[in-house]
Amino acid sequence: MIYEYDLKEILPRLKGPLKDILDAEIAAGNEMVEISSKWPMPEVNVWFKNPLTDKYKKSYPSLQYSYLGDPKNWLEEYIDKDNGAMVAAKCEPNI
Repeated sequence: MIYEYDLKEILPRLKGPLKDILDAEIAAGNEMVEISSKWPMPEVNVWFKNPLTDKYKKSYPSLQYSYLGDPKNWLEEYIDKDNGAMVAAKCEPNI
């Protein structure tokens, strides 16, 4: 669940390449399902409902990409260690 505080206070902390990924995913129709801070990254964490629509690794070599494939947590993630931020895709069950 995303709260108003998350949108106003936490999400604006996302910047640089991760902000570009966020914008591209929203433009492609992917939906944010959770925004948080403190864990796993300290500043901002954004999870999308569906797998990310593109592979951004070549476009943003400064980001750390990991494929986790963990149905209890998330499928894949891009991490910006310098800014303490993450964009990830959840493993949502098909209902």
